[in-house]
Amino acid sequence: MKFTFKLFVCSLALMLALQCTAFAVHAAQPALKLGMTGDSVYTMQEKLYQLGYYSGRPDGVFGTGTFNAVIRFQTDYNLDTDGVVGLGTMQALEKLSSTAAADNSSPRALKQGMSGNGVLELQQKLKEIGYYQGELDGAYGSGTRIAVVNFQFDCNLNVDGIAGINTLEALNSYSATNKPVSRGLEVDRKAYIIVSFANQFLGVPYSWAGSSPSGFDCSGFVYYVFGQNGISLPRMADQQFNTGVPVSQLQPGDLVFYSTYAPGPSHAGIYTGNNKFIHASSGTGCVTLTSLSEPYYQARYLGARRVL
Repeated sequence: MKFTFKLFVCSLALMLALQCTAFAVHAAQPALKLGMTGDSVYTMQEKLYQLGYYSGRPDGVFGTGTFNAVIRFQTDYNLDTDGVVGLGTMQALEKLSSTAAADNSSPRALKQGMSGNGVLELQQKLKEIGYYQGELDGAYGSGTRIAVVNFQFDCNLNVDGIAGINTLEALNSYSATNKPVSRGLEVDRKAYIIVSFANQFLGVPYSWAGSSPSGFDCSGFVYYVFGQNGISLPRMADQQFNTGVPVSQLQPGDLVFYSTYAPGPSHAGIYTGNNKFIHASSGTGCVTLTSLSEPYYQARYLGARRVL
């Protein structure tokens, strides 16, 4: 009896020691961030891909495409949106990817460019409640994105045109009797449609004098995004700076300007909310999201213009 009890105690102690060691190793794993490489980055990319946030091929390189995928994931799950995969973000990724693998479900986030049954079900739900008027084809095109934007706007969700878990849950529980009070007219719905359109170009290469989805420079990106949404702007950043109304309190869709490689307004971007702007950056080599508080840009900020 004593031997059995001792064996039980030893086994329990060993289990606890192993769990503590595993937790310590997991907690001690360095945060993954832009510029890092290796197996840990590769595994993280696979999880993001499985959940529908990363569209590239996992390669173990934490580049801007991975950074932007992490930002989207963190936004959807109310994590710190810093683009760094620390303990909290990694735990959320592991939990959600394990659940997705166990039930063989579709990606947890649906976005423009995707297709399949998950998108078809999304379109059906949006059509049932009057947000989607297009064909039920299972293809996530601009019409589906705009329908998602309008639904998110009316339900006080994060408005990004991506049907993440919060949006899908809101759709599943939606009814005319429990419809949330819309955020109303204090924010322009058109601005969110423009921002969601801009976001689909995250990761597109930077190209000097480029103004198409094959490659953008900063002002070419602004020119293209607004032009595709029916708003004509000048082509160059210094000319864009002279349009619209100067503003100090930023709203999504506002243009932000910086003095970078030349004196005066030589760099432009679009404010997306949450203290971030989207722009074609020669520094990162692609269209990316950047914090307004990043020291380089904070020191070179010239002002903002509202053209909506």
